[in-house]
Amino acid sequence: MKTGRLSKKDRLEKLLQVVEENPFMTDEELSDRFKVSIQTIRLDRLELRIPELRQRIRTVATKNTD
Repeated sequence: MKTGRLSKKDRLEKLLQVVEENPFMTDEELSDRFKVSIQTIRLDRLELRIPELRQRIRTVATKNTD
């Protein structure tokens, strides 16, 4: 029986894509989008080596000022 949630593998792929498209999304927004807990998003980010929001913002700002 399918629950409508993505498999972990699919969620990780989509998460990477979404954060690349919009690095300003918060963990809360991501958890709402993927219908998982904020803790799950944080663990997924760690697994994918996606930095937290503050670091993503710094990275975008640095790229745009160079």
